[in-house]
Amino acid sequence: MNPAYLVPLLGTLSFFTPCMWNVNLLFRAYTRGGDLRQLALLFLSRLVLFNFIALLFFILAKKVTVSVNSVLIVQAVVAGIFLLGFPLMKRIGIAPFDLSPQFFFPDRRFPPGVGLGLSLPYCALPFVALLGVYSLHFKNPFLLFNLYALSVTLPALLILLLPEKTLRWITSLIPAMPALTGFMLILAISWFVDFTSLTIYISSLLQGSHSLLFLIPVMFVLGFFTSLGPSTLPFLPIVFGLIVTRHSKGVDLLMSVGGFFTAFLLTHAITGGVVSMTTVFLSDIFRTDIFNLILAGLLLLIALNLLNILPFSLEIARLGNLLSSGTSSLLIGIAYTFSLCPSCTSLLLGAVVLSVSTGSVSQAVFLMIIYAIGRSVPIFLSGIVATSLSDFFRRNYAALNRVVGAVFLVLSGYFFKNFLEVVL
Repeated sequence: MNPAYLVPLLGTLSFFTPCMWNVNLLFRAYTRGGDLRQLALLFLSRLVLFNFIALLFFILAKKVTVSVNSVLIVQAVVAGIFLLGFPLMKRIGIAPFDLSPQFFFPDRRFPPGVGLGLSLPYCALPFVALLGVYSLHFKNPFLLFNLYALSVTLPALLILLLPEKTLRWITSLIPAMPALTGFMLILAISWFVDFTSLTIYISSLLQGSHSLLFLIPVMFVLGFFTSLGPSTLPFLPIVFGLIVTRHSKGVDLLMSVGGFFTAFLLTHAITGGVVSMTTVFLSDIFRTDIFNLILAGLLLLIALNLLNILPFSLEIARLGNLLSSGTSSLLIGIAYTFSLCPSCTSLLLGAVVLSVSTGSVSQAVFLMIIYAIGRSVPIFLSGIVATSLSDFFRRNYAALNRVVGAVFLVLSGYFFKNFLEVVL
């Protein structure tokens, strides 16, 4: 994977983190009087700062090499900092200090462009650390840090031109950015994974017998990468769609994600048990053509409803307390288990064969549950992001319905195309 594709994403996410957003709002206030020289000073100061950091990692890279596995671990840790660390700091009232010229020289007064350009707010430090690890792995720190400097600074041009109403709208989304950033970093892990090599590795495992303790982490990681695969990753907007269009309360949002989680556990556990106890061929269970066709039709109906083309109610009738906020997502969760194109079907089939290889029905069921847990991690994370955006969803319910309806319409065509590729 070429890191040049990922670094602009990191810069953009960094720009919209809460402390960086406050810095940019402060810079906008300084330059509203027409002193555009400060914009040039901001660019130059950022280039000086990040080229100095790049020089340090350039020297370090001559002696230190970081493996791709270490890159993945560090990226997962940084994602965890944004998903859990920053919200926790906000809850308990911890505000780390920023590294800035004013911090080191409190008695000196710097031009706004220089002072802000040479500052590293605390929420930007995880990005810098991650870029450092990238540079040690790819051996090109100057390219990476200059790309980051440009991508984190160029949006400052836009913020100077935006009207106050638009700024207030964006500012309302900023508190949710740490959760969204962590979620995006988790998804970006798939950019480092060679799914062909992963499939070959799973095939090699099928040649021998392995202990349960060895298979547990293998099944979890395999499930996690299945959800990040090129075939299944496009399905994640469906999770957001169900959450956004049906629920407005935080509890209901998490219960909706819980419906998916429950469906994963049950469907995978039943699959492992059925294959272990019977002589059913795996190809008879994983009919991806059928499930792609069902998904295409279901998503088309949902899209037409959200776009008000077919005005019918999609709510499932409530039967006492048996049905709750999570129940409406169970059917989609079950269908998602089998919504795989050929590139990821092999991973699911490999997981089933590995679970059955233990020779025990109970162990096969247990391992498939572990696989389902790993596969549901991105969906659970999407629930955290959606919960943090619940107020925004509630205020923009009608507009989001139309956006999600359009996304579902595209995904309906995507899964119908998959159906045609299998049957033709």
